[in-house]
Amino acid sequence: MPNLLPIVMRKNTEDGLGLTFSQMKKSARRFEKRCEGWLQEDAEAYVLQHQDPTGEEAVKNVMQQANEAAAARRVAEAA
Repeated sequence: MPNLLPIVMRKNTEDGLGLTFSQMKKSARRFEKRCEGWLQEDAEAYVLQHQDPTGEEAVKNVMQQANEAAAARRVAEAA
């Protein structure tokens, strides 16, 4: 379970909420308690539902170009 206190503290500072440390700690614990019921499988399912085929294809193309360049360099060195 992530520790949400630093996030709550940063939000308090950025937005000038004026919460005391005790209030921030209680809020962070409440948020953490709400998150306890979430399963890891749910998070993975959420991510898999929002795939980015265009981005994945772009990464694949870049990696292919890098591999081709490395192979050409190795062939040139061997010759």
